[in-house]
Amino acid sequence: MDLIDKLGIDPKLLVAQIVNFVILLLVLTKLVYKPLLKVLDDRKKMIAKSVDDGKKIEERLLALEDDRKKVISDAGREAMMIVEKAKKEAEEGRAKALENAKKEISAVAEKYRAQLQAEKADIFNQLKKEMAALVVASSEKILQREFSKDDQARLESAIKEEIKSVK
Repeated sequence: MDLIDKLGIDPKLLVAQIVNFVILLLVLTKLVYKPLLKVLDDRKKMIAKSVDDGKKIEERLLALEDDRKKVISDAGREAMMIVEKAKKEAEEGRAKALENAKKEISAVAEKYRAQLQAEKADIFNQLKKEMAALVVASSEKILQREFSKDDQARLESAIKEEIKSVK
């Protein structure tokens, strides 16, 4: 103890200061250090959670971007399919309309052919009648000059029968 007295340290005061220091240490630990550590720990957890949430959000954004690209790609393909389908339908409609027009033209042409054939037959029949009338008229004139009345009558009746058979 001599050494402590020589250094000028009072042992009672030293013990009192040590006790005060321990009490202060306990009080500060209880009141300041633990709450401060708790706040720091909570903050550390919050930061870690924020980082995890940021990573999750980034992953979600990447997934959404991939989904968006896929949707756009699918929409593009679907639009192309719709355009192709519309082109095919338009082509089919055009072909159908063309076919209907050809049928109508063919029907009209057939109708006019039949009408022309009928007119041709009528003209031919009229021509036959006129020719027969001309033949009869010319034959009568020739017969009146060349044949006797009996011969003329027989010839006229034969020609008239022939004309009736032609009609």
